[in-house]
Amino acid sequence: MEPETVGRPKRPPSAVFKAFAASLGPVIETYDPIGQLILYPSLIAARGRAHSFATYTNRNGDVFADGECHYVEGSSADAFATRKQGQFCFAVYDAVAFQMLDLFSLAFATPGFFREIGDCSKEDALRVSARTKPAGYGFFRKTEAEPIRFQTELAHPLCPARQQAALYFTGLAMDGVWTHELAHAFMGHLDFADRHLGVRAMSETPNDSGDLRQMPLEAEADRFSAATLVQSAFAPSPYLPIVLKDLSPAIRVKAGFVVSAILTWFWAFQQRIERNYDGVDPYGRGTHPPPLARLHLGFDGAREMLQTLKMPVGAIQAATFDAMSELQHLGEAKDWFSILDPKRSFSKEALVFVKDIKTIIGDTFITMRDDLEPYRYLKPLP
Repeated sequence: MEPETVGRPKRPPSAVFKAFAASLGPVIETYDPIGQLILYPSLIAARGRAHSFATYTNRNGDVFADGECHYVEGSSADAFATRKQGQFCFAVYDAVAFQMLDLFSLAFATPGFFREIGDCSKEDALRVSARTKPAGYGFFRKTEAEPIRFQTELAHPLCPARQQAALYFTGLAMDGVWTHELAHAFMGHLDFADRHLGVRAMSETPNDSGDLRQMPLEAEADRFSAATLVQSAFAPSPYLPIVLKDLSPAIRVKAGFVVSAILTWFWAFQQRIERNYDGVDPYGRGTHPPPLARLHLGFDGAREMLQTLKMPVGAIQAATFDAMSELQHLGEAKDWFSILDPKRSFSKEALVFVKDIKTIIGDTFITMRDDLEPYRYLKPLP
């Protein structure tokens, strides 16, 4: 590879971060052209967000400082947050970003998905319904010799603008993943978990033997992540392709809702619990809310952010229903996504289930609130 095709981050991994990542895999220090296109934009956003918290302090007098964010090379789907030697460390496997690209390429190959973007008439619904391999298959096969049957196993948008939209949604999703991990530090979760739960690192992998007190922490991080995604609709974005720069805030808000929902499906699918998506807690009393509850928590966080931004109630309702309509289109186009269909995920039974889970989360949070509050990082007074 020619040297000029390789990009290097301005901030190389420190010895502390390398020590943290030693058991995870190699830290990515150079980015080839596709890495610069897929991985780096959301990493820029994550580092900027972490830096914005640098002067925040908690009631114990701890300074947030500047958290360190890096990708780790590997085929696993996971993300991590921890504090090591007094420094916050955040890592995401690069596999997640490529799986997201594959996933959103499939979504935008669906003619009914976000019809406002590009020319949907160029897409072929049969290519989507015929696909047999899960998200990420095109990038991570069991063996390099395993063939890829492009016509039946993969699907990507045929419209160039929708190809660019798949890149945008990939960046948006990765921003959501990074922000979820940052929230664990910013909201005091890492310090609290270390001192009160004996948990020194938090990740996206559920643990059915974990402490129930981790569930409210994951719920808060989900809401914070979704809120950030809709807030980004009103600000410049390093992962919004130039050809899509004229996307209206309304479309970008809807994208935030939809991406936060699809992320819950992604983690559930990767953890092979999709059959238990609605009406069942697959983790028992584990560390993460059930996927269906995570979808609703994300919608809650997004709606609360829009209220904070003074969006009219009617507009918030419209954005919510528009996002639900997009999830319905996706569920109808490919049976994988049927669990996202509002007819299931917002059914009367689903709402009862989510209400029960929220009650458990809320009651648990009350028991730990006083211990958690001193670890939350707040903006210093002027």
